[in-house]
Amino acid sequence: MGNLIAPVLILLCVSPALAWGPEGHRIVADIAATRLTPAARLQIIQLLGNDDLAAISLWADDIKAERPETAGWHFVDIPMKAPAFSEPRDCYRPEPSRPYTLRDHHNCVVDRITMYEEVLENTKTPRQQRVEALKFLVHFVGDIHQPMHAIAEARGGNDIHIADFGSAQCGKYACNLHYAWDIGLIEHTGLSEAQYVSRLEQDIDRQKLIGDWRGNAAGWANESLRLARKAWLNDGGTVDEQYFTSNIAVLDERLALAGLRLAAVLNQALGTKNFSSCEKMIEHHVNHNAGH
Repeated sequence: MGNLIAPVLILLCVSPALAWGPEGHRIVADIAATRLTPAARLQIIQLLGNDDLAAISLWADDIKAERPETAGWHFVDIPMKAPAFSEPRDCYRPEPSRPYTLRDHHNCVVDRITMYEEVLENTKTPRQQRVEALKFLVHFVGDIHQPMHAIAEARGGNDIHIADFGSAQCGKYACNLHYAWDIGLIEHTGLSEAQYVSRLEQDIDRQKLIGDWRGNAAGWANESLRLARKAWLNDGGTVDEQYFTSNIAVLDERLALAGLRLAAVLNQALGTKNFSSCEKMIEHHVNHNAGH
């Protein structure tokens, strides 16, 4: 087993860095994974073991039931007519029926991304906390790029009932605008995860989206708010072929930018190790196993 690890570590050190539903989050993670620096990839292996970014991209949704205090961290409720995100207004939403909201002044995706970047970057933080920070970041950077995750009206479009390509029922629930952006539009492409990633990679190359790779969480939320306004439907509206054609390029760009920016966030937080330290780690590993 030890003899298999050293070549993997060597490959990592010398190789070039290459709110959505389940498929959307995995697509974002896939795009980010190919752009991690060797140092960031090495630390992610140390934190996650055999898991990869796509495998953990849904974890933050999976734990909502057991950790209800995290539910409000996936979005930010910016009023539709507000000029931009405001932390005091948009991140403190106390509800007497949910006592944890009375204490949480960072109950929004913008603040949580910033907070978890700091946790992940601090190597003195206990490992389990850094693992959680990584899992939250992979999910939340995706969420903040979904336009309906940045608008307060109708609970981010959840209360806007629509006909989704002729159907009023989406699975177990009535179709709504938020669902259309989370899942419906992506599914309507008919593409698999791998096919979608390939399509977005072509878009990234063609549109040179790499130039828009950074920014910050507040800026990403403001972008999503502006796009949500343009894509908004009134209750009883219709998501049809015309709506799909008008908006799928926007959705694709948000997925692509989310992947690029997630990679940038992780490279910044985990890119403290350089090639020399990486080489020392390989040398230590090889020498250690040579004695067995």
